Amino acid sequence: MLRRNVVVSLTLLATWYAAFPAYAHHGWGYYDTSAPLYVVGRVTAINWRNPHPTVTIQANQTAVPPDWKALPIPRELTDLGFDSTLSRTKALTRAEAWTLDLAPINRLESWGMPRPPHVGDEMVAIAFPSCSEPRVARPALIVLDGIGVRQQSVGLPAGCSNK
Repeated sequence: MLRRNVVVSLTLLATWYAAFPAYAHHGWGYYDTSAPLYVVGRVTAINWRNPHPTVTIQANQTAVPPDWKALPIPRELTDLGFDSTLSRTKALTRAEAWTLDLAPINRLESWGMPRPPHVGDEMVAIAFPSCSEPRVARPALIVLDGIGVRQQSVGLPAGCSNK
């Protein structure tokens, strides 16, 4: 009986330990939702798998557009107060690689993702930087092939900034 309890306890501990890194950065609270960034660049790497695919972009130092009306923003984001996010969005201060943690693949497909991204594609994102990982962000919106795909389906919590 003791041996069985030890095995069960170790199995549960190993499962929790293996799952913790995934849990640690997938919730909105692990991103600075008070500091949205405008990220534009070419895709340099893709990890297209669940629970969250990632795309690495060699981002340009590009100014925030003077008029967001040209950005294809899905209606669902507008309903979630995305205008407030856009009003706070800042441009990157230098060109550098950024990794974007995307929504699960089935959500991307149901939210209108035209196709999986490919290396060399241009991508635009309005994204929130990670609280703990440099140059990692979670987008609220990505644009691929001129199609805006929401990444957000709930109102945003304060995140690590508590702002």
